[in-house]
Amino acid sequence: MATSRMPTGVEGLDALLGGGLPDQRLTLLYGGTGVGKTVLALEVLVNNAKAGRPGIVVGFEEGPEELIENHVSFDWGLAEAADTNIHLMAARVEDEFRDVGAFDISGLLASIEAKIKQTAARWVLIDGLDALLGTLGDRVAAMRELFRLKHWLTDCGVAVIMTAKLDDHDSTGTTHFRDMPYVADCVIRLQNAAHKRTFARTLRVVKLRGGQSSSAEMPFVIRSSGVLVAERENYPLKAKVFDEQIGSGIERLDTMLRGGLIRGNSVLISGPPGAAKTSLAACFAREMAEAGERVLYISFDEAGEQIVEDLQSVSINLRPHVDSGLLKMQGVLAGATSAEAHYIDIHHAIREFAPHHVIVDPISALVKSGGLEMAVDVSDRLLDLAKATGITFYVTALSSAQAQASDMESHLANIVDVWIGVDYCIGEGERNRALSVIKARGINHSNQIRELTLDDNGPGLADVYIASGQMLMGSARLREEQEFELRLRDEQQAHERDRRRVEAGITQTQEQIATLTNQLDKQRLELEQLEHQAQAEVRSRDHDRRRLLHSRGADANDHRFSDEPSR
Repeated sequence: MATSRMPTGVEGLDALLGGGLPDQRLTLLYGGTGVGKTVLALEVLVNNAKAGRPGIVVGFEEGPEELIENHVSFDWGLAEAADTNIHLMAARVEDEFRDVGAFDISGLLASIEAKIKQTAARWVLIDGLDALLGTLGDRVAAMRELFRLKHWLTDCGVAVIMTAKLDDHDSTGTTHFRDMPYVADCVIRLQNAAHKRTFARTLRVVKLRGGQSSSAEMPFVIRSSGVLVAERENYPLKAKVFDEQIGSGIERLDTMLRGGLIRGNSVLISGPPGAAKTSLAACFAREMAEAGERVLYISFDEAGEQIVEDLQSVSINLRPHVDSGLLKMQGVLAGATSAEAHYIDIHHAIREFAPHHVIVDPISALVKSGGLEMAVDVSDRLLDLAKATGITFYVTALSSAQAQASDMESHLANIVDVWIGVDYCIGEGERNRALSVIKARGINHSNQIRELTLDDNGPGLADVYIASGQMLMGSARLREEQEFELRLRDEQQAHERDRRRVEAGITQTQEQIATLTNQLDKQRLELEQLEHQAQAEVRSRDHDRRRLLHSRGADANDHRFSDEPSR
């Protein structure tokens, strides 16, 4: 049967252990001074105490009051737990007990066993056992006491965590502590490695009897919330895929992207200092927050509040979204810790805030936190995490002639879905910004280079002006716009003059037509009058003729008296 596991409650550690530490077994946490052994062990006990599994702490280096005082700053609440389900036992090794010769730990174990029965404890932490065994000065005697502890554990049926100050030399070399990892059922090594000007804590499960675990050496950090251990999974195999387009925050950039960015994609904005990378990222943050979606903004080497204030100068107001809780600004110093530690903090922030979108500005600052190799690895893992959770991953990166910055930009450009480049165009005594969509997977994007402007209306993209095969920007573009307006006005004025001339001609022609029509009407009336007059004259002549004929006594049937026309 597989060994049952007891969850530690430490973020990321249970995943490495395949569920937790082995129950009713001996676990050894070892490492150099100040690496975090006691903090990790105490957090495990407190988390289990809160879950109803009491524990006992036996400290050989710190007394109960000192132990609480040294760890009271952590949020997991050792002092509160010590009042209920954590029981502290004093067992400090004083100077007068060093090199006292042969002794055994039977009495100590008997005291612990009595405490277990009294409190129904499920866990025992023996902190700094090496401080006690070091007084023996004999490897054989130390080995004997370790096995005594092992057998006692089997009889008591509790899980034991033991911490010891050992480094790689001690665990394999010449001292009598080298046998400690062999006796334990689970061995976890903690290290504090130097990376340029920073240090990175790492953790590796060296050994785990009765179960499977990850052997990867993972970074961890110690924060006020406790120990945070990084996790690495094969995220891309279960990446979420979307076809929904979302706005970039700049309308004309959305036009260049044929509708906008795709949700869940990774976006890189790269360029030299001052090229408006942060302004573009802020426009995206504002757009998403206005849509009611949560945005986590990680800013390296600049406070979040300072960024919010500075962006007011280009009419980007993030304050309402920060106040509403939809936008979380988190500023950190890149060189204060390792890139691995930054990854853990960002991962933890994502878990706590559950954002729809994450902005890292600039991600290239990770190079200062342990070198290019670590920065590349961390950026890959952040991208994998975003893909797995369906988060839009929006990052900025510094373009520079320096090798590391250039290599970082090249690496990011290869792995992201959308790459937007901003740069300077220098001419006619001016430095102007230019933007182009260099790469956009799944989007039939524009190939134009557009001038990026910053004014009282915020960032925008100007129309493209080409003269003699060259793109015009800045004053040259404004001059061309003015000349275009003048040409347009001249054309409009010429058109207006022609329109008025033609209209005047039409009016004149219409007047002429009216005059001629009037003359025609008069002539037709005159013609009708002439015809009527002629007909009247004919009738008058006929009447006069009849009267004359009648007066002369003409025959009645004389055709001249007939109304019928004469033949």
